[in-house]
Amino acid sequence: MTYLPITGTFIDEITVDIPSQNWGAAEWEREFDTFVEAGLDTVVLIRAGCGERLACPSTAVSDQVRTLPVYVDLVRLFLDLSAARGIKFYLGLYDSNYHWYRHDWKTEVRINRAFITEMWQRYGDSPAFAGWYLPHETTDSSLRILDINTALAEEVKNLTGLPVLISPYYMGRPDIAGHTEPRTLPRSPEEHGHVWQEIFERYTGLVDHCAFQDATTDPLRLVDYTKATVEAAKGSGIAIWSNAETFDRDMPIRFPPTDWRKLAHRLDAVQPYVEKIITFEFPHFMSPNSMWPSAHGLYRRYRELIEDRTR
Repeated sequence: MTYLPITGTFIDEITVDIPSQNWGAAEWEREFDTFVEAGLDTVVLIRAGCGERLACPSTAVSDQVRTLPVYVDLVRLFLDLSAARGIKFYLGLYDSNYHWYRHDWKTEVRINRAFITEMWQRYGDSPAFAGWYLPHETTDSSLRILDINTALAEEVKNLTGLPVLISPYYMGRPDIAGHTEPRTLPRSPEEHGHVWQEIFERYTGLVDHCAFQDATTDPLRLVDYTKATVEAAKGSGIAIWSNAETFDRDMPIRFPPTDWRKLAHRLDAVQPYVEKIITFEFPHFMSPNSMWPSAHGLYRRYRELIEDRTR
């Protein structure tokens, strides 16, 4: 069996719950060169806007929401850097961080429909524009997520025909499950599979790739959850990827780079089951250019791991 390395990364330059590295064009150019060195062929901007913050100018959003000034068009920058290096770029949509949490899914969709048209008209001619990411993450069908994601996937499919990626999370550990009421216990892999079989049926023909966040389970049961996910997706045509989280959920601060041994275990665990491995998030947590010195060490240990596994 060929060992799958990490071949894609999210970029979270809206920096919702991680610190900004305050990079400019020169630093991002260096980082994209590092992507090539590391063997990454896919970049996913996790969201092009969140609440009042935008990664690029957008009248579709700012006409509906009060937004902060946009000082640089990061979407254009990332597309140009991707195109020059043969990297596929997936554009994440807008997350209001408000309407859908209040069960107003129709407003969330309405803003995003206009945003999708605006983004495609402005950036659709880029050779790097390879797909879309739906940034409204849940562990199940709560918060009307099926209405949101099916509506938005239909919109981008009808307009562009490009692939659609999602990255939900497992309700696989107590600290994750405790955020979802009224349930306070993690779901078993069997329960997870049952829930997601129905969801995958709804996503058939709309969602192309699903990359579960791998550190949202008990690490000793990641294999079981991954197998249950693959089984649930059978017949849907949805390719199962893995989102290898390179930050550490177990530390008292949010969030440092993970211990390389945790990452190694999770990469090993999903190997026989997934088609591709991406990460959240290389620039902050695994790059030799990161603001975190421990990310530099994680990158060196990761490269040693891959060399050993592919020898």
